[in-house]
Order: sequence, then C-alpha cells, then structure tokens
Amino acid sequence: MTTTLNYVVTTGDFIAEWMEDEGINAAELGRRLGVTPKHVSELLSGKAPLSHPLALALERVTGVPARLWNLYESGYRSELAREAANDDLADQYEQANEFPLTYLRKYGNVTVPARDRAGTVRQLLSILGVANFEAFWATWSQGSVAYRRSAVGHKDAPALAVWLALAERHHDGLRDVPEFDRGGLELLIPEMRHLTSGEPMAAIHATKAKLRDVGVVLCFIPPVPGLGIHGATRWINGTPVIQLSLLWKSDDQLWFTLFHELGHVLLHGDQELYLNGEKCTAEDEANMYASDVLIPCEYQHRLPRTRDIAAVKELAGEIGIAPSIVLGRAQRETRDFAWGQSLRRKFEWVENPA
Repeated sequence: MTTTLNYVVTTGDFIAEWMEDEGINAAELGRRLGVTPKHVSELLSGKAPLSHPLALALERVTGVPARLWNLYESGYRSELAREAANDDLADQYEQANEFPLTYLRKYGNVTVPARDRAGTVRQLLSILGVANFEAFWATWSQGSVAYRRSAVGHKDAPALAVWLALAERHHDGLRDVPEFDRGGLELLIPEMRHLTSGEPMAAIHATKAKLRDVGVVLCFIPPVPGLGIHGATRWINGTPVIQLSLLWKSDDQLWFTLFHELGHVLLHGDQELYLNGEKCTAEDEANMYASDVLIPCEYQHRLPRTRDIAAVKELAGEIGIAPSIVLGRAQRETRDFAWGQSLRRKFEWVENPA
C-alpha cells in the first residue's frame, strides 16, 4: 500500500487499496473493525468521515499508523471545503466587480487570469483583509477603526478602500516604525523644504528616510482611475501614515501634497482620515500650512504676475525650493497655467513591478 498523499481522493480509496493488497472484502473489514457493513460502505465512498477512534482501530487492523489515516482524512475534508469555498468565491464575483480589478491587475496585486473568478475574488479579499464582502462592509462601516468608517462613506468607497488597503496591508514601511516625534518633525520641516530643489527621486528617498526617523511613514500607491485623490493621512497604531498617489505626476504637486499632509499630522487629530481635495475646514488649514511653509509670507509678494521664468528661478533659488513650486503657486495666483511647463519634473509609475 502506498503512503503518498493525494488530497483529491477519499480516505476510502486508500482503505480500498489496502483491502485489495490484502485480499479482503468490505464485510470482512467490517467484522475486523467491529462496525456495520453500511458504515464500511459509507467510509469507502467518502460519505462517512473517518473518526479518530476508527483511525486507531484501522491502525490495529492494517498496521498503518493512525496519524496517516487521519492525515488522509484531513486532506480530503480540506479539499472538499476548498472546492466549496471556490464555488462560494466564484458566486461573489459580481460584487468584486464593484472594486477596481483592472487597476489591481495593472500593478500586479491581482495576478490570476480574469477568467479565474474564484481566484480573483480570493486575491481581492486578501488585499482587503476580510473573508467575504459582507465582512468588508461590516469592518469598514462598523469596525473600531474610525477612519475606515469615513472611508466607506465616500462616494467611491470600493476604490478608496482598495487604495488605502494597499498601503495598510502590503507596505513594508509600516513595520518597526519609531515612536512619533512631533518635535523632531517640526525641526525637520525646513530641511525637507530645501530637499525639494534636489534631484526628485533622490529627494524622495531622503525625505522618506528622514520622516521615518521621526516616526512618520510616507508611502506611494498609484492612483486609482477616477478616484481623484492626491494624498491621504491617517494614524495606524499611533503612527501617522501619509499616502501619496502622484495623481498629476509632477514634482510641484508631489511636494505641495506632502506638506499639506504634514499639516494634517501637526495640526489635526489622530482619529480621522484626511483626503486631499475634500472640502472641509481641515483641508483649508492644511492647504494654508503647505503654502506658508513652502513660500513663507515675506516672499509671497514677489511671486511673478507675468510669464517671467527668470523671476521664478530667482525667487526659488533665494528661498531654496524647486522652481516648479514657485511656478505652481504663481499660476494658481494668476489663473494662467499655460506657461513654464519645462520647469516641472515628471514621475512615472512602473507597471507590474513584481
């Protein structure tokens, strides 16, 4: 008799294999086990589960250890449960379509083919950290984490939940973060402002490291099409987490959004979810904070009112920030956006980074 596990077959198939090797029939096995012929028949067909006492009896009759019989049975029952679960997951596929599956496939978060409905739902639920969609709505609307309740009330709740979950559950930067140091962050702000004038990617890496040293997590998650959110701030287990999407892919937008989110960390509470672009007092305050930090009040009267690139570069050099930030502020002040694009530096997301 083989002892190689095969979870597709029933435990009864292994018993039948032993019976064939030994040349005994079901009636004889029933007599040796002390059970009825009907029970043996149901055991062989997989209809009746193999109990632990009966596994011990089989050990005495067959010489095969009870742990192996129990392992066969456990594997078979597990496979039955998996098949039932696959059917259940496939039935939830229509609900999964409410979420941005194309986006998740584009960036390698959902890897199974679109035709694999059960696999698609399984991977989506794993990203969300729930067993099914009923649990998702209960967790995000009634759970103990306050910011999730506000997220689920958003008009694009499925897309927003996915975007937030990608940072929460799948971002290594959330591990082993030092305790938040408010004073350290305040001292760091002027240094980060000057980093904006450096090479963008190097500046981003330096900024992430410096923020982490004071207990602030900065992560970048690609924007979900149609969601329209540049950034978000919330606190996870006492740690402020700033999440940026690079929605417009330009360095001036990135830096303004980052300082906007830092404004939330320093000015507002730790129970809410702050979404960049929402209309509320907290967002207005964060905008004002970012504006004043990047271009202090004493310099704002020098913002060019005409298409003067030289003036933009001169003011940026004096303040020590990226020219694109001065340009963006001047454009917002004058409502003239059709110039100076060469000063902006662009970022691109890499698809399927795995």
